[in-house]
Amino acid sequence: MKRKAILYFIICLFVGCSIVVLTKTVNGQHLFVSSKVLDDYRITIEGERKDMENIIKLTDESREELETLEALTAAHEDISREVEAKLFQDLHFYSLAGGYVDAIGPGVEVVIDDGTRDLEYGENPNDILVHDLDLLLIINELKDAGAELISVNGQRIVDTSSISCSGYTVRINGQFYARPFVIRAIGDGSRMSAALIGPGGYGTVLKDWGLIFRISILDDIIIPAYVEDRASKYMTLSTADKVKEGEKN
Repeated sequence: MKRKAILYFIICLFVGCSIVVLTKTVNGQHLFVSSKVLDDYRITIEGERKDMENIIKLTDESREELETLEALTAAHEDISREVEAKLFQDLHFYSLAGGYVDAIGPGVEVVIDDGTRDLEYGENPNDILVHDLDLLLIINELKDAGAELISVNGQRIVDTSSISCSGYTVRINGQFYARPFVIRAIGDGSRMSAALIGPGGYGTVLKDWGLIFRISILDDIIIPAYVEDRASKYMTLSTADKVKEGEKN
């Protein structure tokens, strides 16, 4: 009887140790995850799902418009009014997207300023100053989070915009600006805020480094039109034949 009890004890001990080892192998290291982190991930996932829904909706609308125009054409009806309405709709959209008109909508306002903390021994004072790279990384994270329009200190960010350091100032679209820097973006405010101050967000990095970083979610963000020169000196409209020639090179 004692042998059986000892045998059962050894078997149970072996099974218990195996379960513990297997659990550690499968689950890896157990880490505490705060509710704030879970909320940030939830907002990001919801934002991605919303982007997918918008793309599907846009695809369906474009397909319906194409089918309507094809049906009118097949019936030999005049489609000039439908085409004109679509052109004006596209003109309104591209005027907003291209920065030719003022825009308003919900979004976030980000304020970045130099740090005021005491420097460590031997630390470079530039480490707690705002640089052009900081602004560029913030803008990139906002775009990744779905920002539709962005401005920095009132300067609209468009395809030809440039941001570079110039002494103690930053040059934006050819104009010079000093701290603090105010970045405004129109889009999903919750998603953009979570991207900047969530785990690994660059806003969190700046705050941990000692710079001043504040973000506010607002219902009405006004972003002015781009007013700098946008004249094109070198590019021209290419024909289909020239495009094919360029593709061969």
